[in-house]
Amino acid sequence: MNNGSLREAPCVAGSQSLVALQYTGFFSPQNITAMGEVVRLFLENHEGSAKVRRRLFSSFVEIAQNILRYSQDSRALPHQEQLYRFGSVCLRYDAGKYTLESTNLVDHDACDRLRENLESLRVMSSEEIKQAYRHGLRAESPAWSKGANIGLLTLARDVSEPLEYDLRPLEAGEFSAFWLKATICHD
Repeated sequence: MNNGSLREAPCVAGSQSLVALQYTGFFSPQNITAMGEVVRLFLENHEGSAKVRRRLFSSFVEIAQNILRYSQDSRALPHQEQLYRFGSVCLRYDAGKYTLESTNLVDHDACDRLRENLESLRVMSSEEIKQAYRHGLRAESPAWSKGANIGLLTLARDVSEPLEYDLRPLEAGEFSAFWLKATICHD
């Protein structure tokens, strides 16, 4: 979905938006936990529906973990047996909708997989996504995956609107900028 919507940084908020979290930098398990606490407290204070809070928190965790596991930014910091990877994430509320956006770099092989997976998810029904999710839980993870390979299915299951994305090749190098947007509305 290359429609010119890629943003330099996620969360270009309008004047009516309430930005709950905006972070650009290195992602580590520790700062994902800290950001998760901010998201949890924000939702406890601003969202009455437990179902919406669960879906938003789950989506935030998936997006942040995807940056930690898959961002290919050359600024990655080695720490013990893990790399802290660079990216951006934002959570905002506007006009009855919560929006989670992220941006990070991916290599060309990942672009093809992402495009294929996201395009198929965009046309699946809610029931088809649930079936694919259940199947993914039982299936063996592909060799390239650093998890159970159900992160995008989890996001697609929890969002209210189809996932939006953009992939833009960088002029210098073998990477592309990957922008992802997940929207969750009130019940």
